[in-house]
Amino acid sequence: MKRFHTIAMNCRINELPENHQVTIVYLINHLASHNHAYQQHAMNRLEKISNENPYCDDIPGFEKLTMDLK
Repeated sequence: MKRFHTIAMNCRINELPENHQVTIVYLINHLASHNHAYQQHAMNRLEKISNENPYCDDIPGFEKLTMDLK
């Protein structure tokens, strides 16, 4: 049985390409299939990503973005 989940919040997922949206849904399903310890570990990693600033933070494997101040 398929279950559908609706949540009301400010969400910009529709601004991502469809393939990225699908990847996020796969991630949700992947996390849900594992135990709490793994879920918590993964969520801690994701929280770090969600707070990164690509203009000033050192992000391994990613060149900082620059602002065009013209």
